Amino acid sequence: MNKSQQVYAVTAICLSIIMAGAIAAYKPGALPESTIKMPGDIRFPSGVGTSLGLEAFTYQGTEPQAKTLSISGSGSASATADEATVTLGVQIEDLSATKAIQDNAEAMSAIIAALKDLGLTEDDIQTVSYSVYPRYDWTEAGQVFKGYTVTNLVQVTFSDLDMVGPVIDAAGEAGANRVDGISFQLSDAEMEELKLNAYVAAIQDAQAKADVITETLGISISGVQSVSESSYVPSRQYTDAVAESAKSSYAPTPILEGSLTVTVSVYIVYLIE
Repeated sequence: MNKSQQVYAVTAICLSIIMAGAIAAYKPGALPESTIKMPGDIRFPSGVGTSLGLEAFTYQGTEPQAKTLSISGSGSASATADEATVTLGVQIEDLSATKAIQDNAEAMSAIIAALKDLGLTEDDIQTVSYSVYPRYDWTEAGQVFKGYTVTNLVQVTFSDLDMVGPVIDAAGEAGANRVDGISFQLSDAEMEELKLNAYVAAIQDAQAKADVITETLGISISGVQSVSESSYVPSRQYTDAVAESAKSSYAPTPILEGSLTVTVSVYIVYLIE
């Protein structure tokens, strides 16, 4: 085979290979790469791989978002106190710590016995403070020791509010020389009931607002998506009133009077249509 025949043979073989590849790749109706559609009608330009395009694509979904109406409501409930607490005790001063402690103990024993005679029990009387500390005076010569002070205070709690005066009188006659506070509060059961009433009032407030808005805008409520609430805080009113029995023998003692109030706030997200 001469040189020209060899060239023709090689050329024919190459053309056959090219035609075979074209026939294998040919698919009737197929679109070129540049016109392939992805979700959202995203088109990849020629020369850009589909994997690169998919990394930047985020499918948003087709489900419609729920329509909502957010409303806040507040409510409060008040009640008259059903418990009283009196803090009282004895303060003894002496040059001897031992003597001051002993005298204080004897006085407190007499006070507790007097309170029990009124019908109170040990569960109604709790020690809230006990201290022993030295006393000093400052002079030109320096610090001068003056003795020791022993203080013992108890907290007396009872539900009969008319007992405030008798408790102070009985303690004073038994040796009490400290009346540090008189307060009125709610029992745990009463506080719980007050809190629930405040919740109901807050929900009703939110519902009333929602009714006005939906009626005005011509929309309707189909359900509730979520409800959240804030912590309730009892608010108390202080006055400068003084127990009648304490006016003559004791320093004026602040008394908590009036009603106690619990306030609640709720946040409701309604579903609307």
